[in-house]
Order: sequence, then C-alpha cells, then structure tokens
Amino acid sequence: MIKGNMLIGQSGGPTAVINASLVGAIKEGINNPNIEKVYGAINGVAGVLSEVFYDFTTESEENLELLKITPGAALGSVRYYLPDFTSLASASYDYERLLEVFKKYNIRYFYYIGGNDSMDTCNKISRYLELVNYEAYVIGIPKTIDNDLPITDHTPGYGSAIKYVATTMSQINLDTSSYKEGRVTIVEIMGRDAGWLAAGAKLASINNSAPDLIYLPECAFDVDKFLVDVEKIYKEKRKVLVAVGEGIKTKDGEYLLKYRHFKSADSFGHLQLGGVAQVLCEIVGQTLHLPVRSIELNLPQRCASTLLSKTDVEEAFEVGRHAVIFSTAGITDKMVIMKRVNNKIVYDVTDLSNVAKLIKTVPSEFINEEQNNITDKFLDYAMPLIKGEIIVPFENGLPKVYRVKK
Repeated sequence: MIKGNMLIGQSGGPTAVINASLVGAIKEGINNPNIEKVYGAINGVAGVLSEVFYDFTTESEENLELLKITPGAALGSVRYYLPDFTSLASASYDYERLLEVFKKYNIRYFYYIGGNDSMDTCNKISRYLELVNYEAYVIGIPKTIDNDLPITDHTPGYGSAIKYVATTMSQINLDTSSYKEGRVTIVEIMGRDAGWLAAGAKLASINNSAPDLIYLPECAFDVDKFLVDVEKIYKEKRKVLVAVGEGIKTKDGEYLLKYRHFKSADSFGHLQLGGVAQVLCEIVGQTLHLPVRSIELNLPQRCASTLLSKTDVEEAFEVGRHAVIFSTAGITDKMVIMKRVNNKIVYDVTDLSNVAKLIKTVPSEFINEEQNNITDKFLDYAMPLIKGEIIVPFENGLPKVYRVKK
C-alpha cells in the first residue's frame, strides 16, 4: 500500500456520537504504518478547498477520550454541494482545487463522516480522483440520527437519539398524567422523509409511558382521521400524548407544514422543517376546542450527551476505525456498514453509489394497520441499540467537553 497522509471531515447534521467515529479513525490512523500524518478538515469539504486543517497526529489520549463523548461535530460541519460531472471536462473548478490540495499535503486516505448527501459528495470525490489517476483511497463513514441510510442495519447516532426521544416521551407522559383533567400534548420529532426517530418514541412502552398516537412521514396523514383519534382517546383518558414526525405529508404528498407561514431551504434545496406540532395544535384547538400544547424536541435529539447509548458510542468508534482498516487494505469508493449477524454487529462495506442520495424508510411491518402507531416488532429491532450508559465527566456542575483548537 502507498504511504501518505490521511484527511477526515464531517458533514451534515451532527449527532451525539459523530466524534466517536472521528476518534476511531484518528486512533487507527495514528497506529497505521501507511499513514504518516492525520489531518482533520475544518468544516468538511469547505475546509479542504480553503486548506484549513487540524493536525491530530500528536493529540493526547486524554483529549481523544473526552472528544469521543463530546457532542456536536468537533471539526465543524458543512452543507456544501459539489456539482455533478460526467467527464473531466464537465467537472467544476472545485475538483481541480481538491486535487491540488490532496497533492500538496500528500493526502492518500480520505474519509468523510456524514449521511445521504455526504456519501454523494464522497462518491464524487472518489470518481474524480480515479479519472485523474491520482491514487487515493476514499471511504464514507455513516452518520445520521435519522437512520435512513440504505444497506447498513442502522446508523451511528440513531441509538443515542432514540434513547433521548424515548426517555423524554416517558418523562412528558409522567408530567401530563399528574392532573385529573389533562390536555392534548403533541411532541414533534425530527425526520424529513423517514420516521425512524418518531418510531423511537415507542420504546417508552418499556415502562408503560409510550405515546397514544405516533405518526410517521411514511404514511399519508389524514387530518380528519387524526382529529377522530384524538377526540376518542381524550374522552377515554382525559389526556392524549401524540408523537409526530416533522416530515408528515398529506395524501397529496405535500408537507403538512404548507400551513406554516415561515418557509426556508438549505443549500441542497431541502425545505427547512420544524413547526408541524404547532400547526396540529392550532387544528386541534380550533376544531375540537380541547386544551392543547406543542413540544418540539429539535436539536437536543442529536446532542444530549448525558443520555448516550454505550452501544451507540462503541459502534460509532468501530465504524470510524474500520474505515481506516478497509482503506489501508486497498478498498476505496465504499461506505462502512453494519450487519446484524446472530445478534452481533459485523462491519463490512458497500459501494458509495448504493447509498448516495438514497433513503431507507421505516418498513410496513413496524407500522400498525391504522398507521397511527408502531408495532412491537420495532422494539425487537431498536432495543439493542439503546443498551448501556456512558459515565460522562462533569466539571463545575456541567458535562465536560473537548473543543478542537481550530
């Protein structure tokens, strides 16, 4: 294998364990005889283009261990779109610049931690380097709380996210059960096109605190049926707890958020979501005239380090470590995946093209017939992912974190 330096970047929305994957790759890179320097690109591809790197080669073990359980993308994330190309002539200047930087720093091993769009970016870089005959090994490291990457059994970040979701739903349920006359409480959970996170609310059933209703983006949302469900449960229990995925759509395929006044899109053209619980609250209040409150879990779903799943941290670390192992064995243009074999996780790879821009939705067997709740089959799938706890160090009463000195 060729000797050279490695470069790793982070992209897309952070998770509570994205830095565990970073540390896994860094540690394996430092110990690999084919890798001389271990660089981190600040703000992903944008950092590569602007030559803003951090050298992890001599980073202390103490800092790396703290970084491993620090939430947020320590290197800084980015949503940077690399244009499509079909030939060298059609490739934009960005690709020429990437090659220039790779040559300057002798980057022979490149890793990108991210989700669907990030794997597309990774695939484009790999194909371009192949076209110009530059020997480098490119591996994608999966990351997303949405759990919507195809091929892999699940994604690093998902286990900790649903541990937070289920814990929070359970605590909300206990709170709203305190009163004789309760209210309709609608909890909004992240998930644009896949309802894996909202499905995670079902885990609260382990201690009899699951929501009464759970709605996913996979199922067409019928407002009239929703109101019937809410009214029926309220008459029986004098309270209703609802979990709803932020990306729910009408039968016409339009986001329910079309009723929201605020509209915005990210650099990839995705509608910025958030606010669907408030929209439903207004509908319930105006139609059923019941007391109602909305709660948007929002960013804490991906950064609550005090509720880390030990399983999730360990798997995230191993995914990063295996990326280096695979690449230094001559494997390129792949993403690391996890397979569940006899209740154990086995690490393997799949072509980046099998993952880029594709979405894995919640299977129908995990959704009940009325499409307003989750089946017990989901519990068999999800429960192993939330096992174990991490003892997070505290300093001055708050969780201790490590920040890369950018």
